[in-house]
Amino acid sequence: MSHQRRRAWLIEAAIVCVLVLLPLLFWWRLWAPDPADRAAIPEGDFTSQYYPLQFFAAQELAQGRLPAWDPYLNAGQPGVADIQTGAFYPLNLLPNLALALLGLPFSIGLLQAQVVLHFSLASLFTYLLVRHLARRAGARVAAARFAGAVAALTFSYGGYLTSFPVQQLTILETAVWLPLVLLFVDRARGHARPLSQLVLAGMALACALLAGHPQTSMYVVYATLAYGIFASWPWGAAPGTSGSVDRVLRIAGFAFVPLLVGAALAAIQLAPALQFIAHSTRSGLDYDAVSWGFPLAEMVSLLYPGYFGGSPQYVGILAPILAAAALFVKRARREVVFWIVLAGLALLLSFGRHTFLYGVAYLFAPGFSAVRNQERIIVLFSLAMSVLAGYGALVLVQPLASTVRGKFRTFVRRLGWVGLVFLALTAVWYYGYLQGLQRGVEANQFEGLLRHHVLLLLILAGGSALFALRVAGKPRRAWLVGLTLGLVWLNLFTVNWRFNLGEPDSDDPFPETGLVAFLQEQPGTFRISSAGMLPGGASAGIVYGLEDITGNTPLRLAAFAQFEEEVGSWRRWQMLNVAYVVSDRDLDGPGLERVYEEAGSKVYRVGDPLPRAWVAYDVKAASDEEAFTVLNSDAFHPMETAILAEDAAPAALPQGSGPRSPAQVSEQSPRRLVLDVTPDKKGLLVISQPFYPGWRATVDGEAVPIYRTDYLLQGIEVQPGHHRVELTYRLSVMPAIMTLTILVVCTVGLLIDQRRARRSVLFANRSN
Repeated sequence: MSHQRRRAWLIEAAIVCVLVLLPLLFWWRLWAPDPADRAAIPEGDFTSQYYPLQFFAAQELAQGRLPAWDPYLNAGQPGVADIQTGAFYPLNLLPNLALALLGLPFSIGLLQAQVVLHFSLASLFTYLLVRHLARRAGARVAAARFAGAVAALTFSYGGYLTSFPVQQLTILETAVWLPLVLLFVDRARGHARPLSQLVLAGMALACALLAGHPQTSMYVVYATLAYGIFASWPWGAAPGTSGSVDRVLRIAGFAFVPLLVGAALAAIQLAPALQFIAHSTRSGLDYDAVSWGFPLAEMVSLLYPGYFGGSPQYVGILAPILAAAALFVKRARREVVFWIVLAGLALLLSFGRHTFLYGVAYLFAPGFSAVRNQERIIVLFSLAMSVLAGYGALVLVQPLASTVRGKFRTFVRRLGWVGLVFLALTAVWYYGYLQGLQRGVEANQFEGLLRHHVLLLLILAGGSALFALRVAGKPRRAWLVGLTLGLVWLNLFTVNWRFNLGEPDSDDPFPETGLVAFLQEQPGTFRISSAGMLPGGASAGIVYGLEDITGNTPLRLAAFAQFEEEVGSWRRWQMLNVAYVVSDRDLDGPGLERVYEEAGSKVYRVGDPLPRAWVAYDVKAASDEEAFTVLNSDAFHPMETAILAEDAAPAALPQGSGPRSPAQVSEQSPRRLVLDVTPDKKGLLVISQPFYPGWRATVDGEAVPIYRTDYLLQGIEVQPGHHRVELTYRLSVMPAIMTLTILVVCTVGLLIDQRRARRSVLFANRSN
């Protein structure tokens, strides 16, 4: 390796190292050496939703099981199929396997490390994308590195990634893969073997799909599809010329090969997730439920971050200026227009029903009618503005084409006038602030404006000075590079570093309290109704090993939600095997005995709890509406009568009466239940467990059907005498086979392609 190449490699490695390690500085209070300085990501979805889900996945893998069924939430629901568990996401799966091999527990600290890691990946992938795009636009290597660094800082530390994606971790883990997907799609444009690059794009897309946030994955897919069409479009080719079929095939390949490869590689997760979604409360949302987005007033957050709290729209002050300057990069004009259109569409769609554009997307764009919180599409705006800022940064360090020099000078002069206008506004608002102080106004609106406006003015002044110096041609380019990166860094770090840090309430958000210990010590198989009163929130039952009928997860079985709504609380507790109810209210009375109290939380024992399974001898078939009427009747007792769904009931139903016959639980694990039952005559074994595809049952080793019973539960026909009944939850193996097959095919294909490429280089060198 020559000295020049070694030097270039060292510079590249240094830039990458700085970008990868910079999140440690941004999040320094998570690992501060002095414990008194340490902060934590505040309690919210991060601790109450994502930590329990990933804890469950890690715990099951440590036991040598896939996290297929989660018995600790909502009386039991699919585990892997809850896509936000991210069980097969490589950056979850590999650490969890390592923890299992080392015998180490999963902790909040590891989840916080995931946040820092994904900020590093966001910086790295955005840098590589924009560096590549800048080189395609004719930039020199040093200038391309500068453009990549500006874009990496803007995307990673702008308002989007530093706002709600930190709390909702799967959004962060999904979004960071978009730059890498687009990098491989663009590399395919001029590659001798574009298929290999498109396959790599599909593999990166699979990581986004596996990360666990369907809505953000949808945006990544749309961006990939749009950029694939743009990158492969035959710009400048006359319509109707020869080779039109080849051009169509090329466009189709660029657009759909990454999507097909990504979907096939993620099938192991997508197939059970789509099945769960179809059976969940998310399957029937209407326009009013899904059309919410940013209020139009939050447009102010583009300039004044934090005025309404966290500001996902904010990309800094210098980035929009650089984005406008990107129009002066003549060799990238077409690309710049693409990113401007993408940014504009994403910004308008983020307002949801507040602009008519969302109505068009709701009607005609698949997926937009199935997801809520339309403000999350701001991810595409954030990335597009970051890419545009990278293009604009080239203007500061590269010669301008003669045809745009005059326009650029006009742009710089107008930028100076904008700075003067904001300076005048500062004076006006400061005068209003002083007047408010003199009059003793407690809530002075000018104080809030000034708090955000002063930083805007400082960065705007610095940016204007950079462009003025560029026009004057006085400073060295190294100074312009350093000042630009410094302004972007200072602006974004100053504004956004505090949004997701808070003082830790305790060393452990899931403490082992007396209340938890009391419930854990109770014998037998039972569930609790915690109503979210356990330390750590509604999903804390996972962490404590307590089966709960409560849960904090966006996906819930629609049948469970309907059962919860239609059936009275007492009957619901009975049928769901609830033995203890936790509440902050006084529930003392017939059937509920207060047995423990701690810090305002009271534990009540249910007086007549039903077992996990029992045999009913009087079985009826009824519609769902009729079933709810019977279930709520005072004359109904679950251990005597069972109700089957009339559309799936067997021809001969057990009739009559008999002694109450509970089943004994002999073995139990999250995805397996073994029961011993001895009915006096033919009856229906009712299992207090939600009916869901994937459960299989055997009686004395013989497979038997499972019937939907009492609207929500499972039922199995049993004959007189002693029987051993085994229920097992099994995932379909076909998606796993597809994923593994495609992974092997892609890996082998890429290795063969790489080998051929090396042979071609060797042959060319020998020929020369």
